[in-house]
Amino acid sequence: MKESAPDLLPSVRDLLSPDGLRDPYAVYSRFRNAEAAGHDIGQVVVRYDQVVGLLGDRRLSAERVAAVLEPLGTEVRERCPLVEPTLRGIVAFRDAPDHTRIRALLASAFSTRMVKRVADMIEGISTRLLDAVAADGEADLHRAYSYPLPALVVGAMLGVPQADLDRFKSWALDIVFLVGSGSPTEQLAVSAQEHFAEMREYFRALVAARRGDPGDDLLSAMIGAADRERRLSEDEIFSNVTFLMTAGHETATNMLSNGVLALLRHPDQLERLRRDRSLVASAAEEILRFESPVQMTSRRAVEDGEFAARRVKAGDALQLFLGAANRDPDRFPGPDRFDIARTDNRHVAFAFGPHFCLGAALAREELRIALDHLLERLPGLELTVEEVAWQPTIDFRGPLSLPVRWRPAAARAGSARSKVGK
Repeated sequence: MKESAPDLLPSVRDLLSPDGLRDPYAVYSRFRNAEAAGHDIGQVVVRYDQVVGLLGDRRLSAERVAAVLEPLGTEVRERCPLVEPTLRGIVAFRDAPDHTRIRALLASAFSTRMVKRVADMIEGISTRLLDAVAADGEADLHRAYSYPLPALVVGAMLGVPQADLDRFKSWALDIVFLVGSGSPTEQLAVSAQEHFAEMREYFRALVAARRGDPGDDLLSAMIGAADRERRLSEDEIFSNVTFLMTAGHETATNMLSNGVLALLRHPDQLERLRRDRSLVASAAEEILRFESPVQMTSRRAVEDGEFAARRVKAGDALQLFLGAANRDPDRFPGPDRFDIARTDNRHVAFAFGPHFCLGAALAREELRIALDHLLERLPGLELTVEEVAWQPTIDFRGPLSLPVRWRPAAARAGSARSKVGK
């Protein structure tokens, strides 16, 4: 590849600039154009075919916690002894055979069949949340709906008492900002250490209660696997319950708000969906492609070799930008066009390969139900701001708030009725 003047090439740090947070896809396009021109863009991967190929490459490892925490330095990591083992226990950061063992235990709770069983619960929670705000005519929809809906759903699946769900927000954000900041700080690490200590004390008590009175929830199943079959350690229970609350809550929250925002910014598509509810399923897929809640993941080379036309040494990390792959013009015609009827929409919002998102079926069901309910309950929905503020992370994408208004006179309490699948 050609050498290039560093100031002419994009940088990953550009994604954290105000312009980059507002529109990361312009930065991805600069990377794509630089690579097409023959320039070396380093370990950044933005092409769809290369991202898919690398996600399925067994020569690459998902065990990347050490690399994520490396900027903290040895002294800070020693002062925060719970941070690294908590992250290392998470299934998304494990390779086979540990990844296979933990994923197999969790997968049954997130199968399409099981998700269909909880669809009525999702419908009921969505209806109650909209009942609380429908008559008001305006709200921060991110806080009033997008945040509590997935939290209540995954909390119920795990058997976490509803009164305790707010405690998970800080724990979830610790993982989001620590992993997604691109350069974790001492302040983030110290905060995570404090909160992970709180989390472990909380779960010790909750696990003890479940051991005495097990239910049919996922946490009880995890405890049973740890006690009877020795398939999970206590640390792995702590790590993965926190991870499931993060992935099933924080990223799903962003997915819902991203979807509403995309529709409001494309009123022609919003009106098209209002007229034809049969497009809800394809609209959900287009939302996931167009504004993926997880924008980037990384993989570490376990051996020297060539990966996506790059010479990589063992231990080096490749940065795989899912959000860029989903806007690759070689894979998606008109990639920056938001089209709710788009066909052949095989995006990588849920990644690909062995680490394909465990909760993909649940997320799709939540998004389809949410779109259907919001269209019916909040007529005339529109933004009340010109610009939204975005979460300051590279890995995860979602607005910090979503101020909207609608016509309250036409909203009928308790009237939401899903048409999904009809």
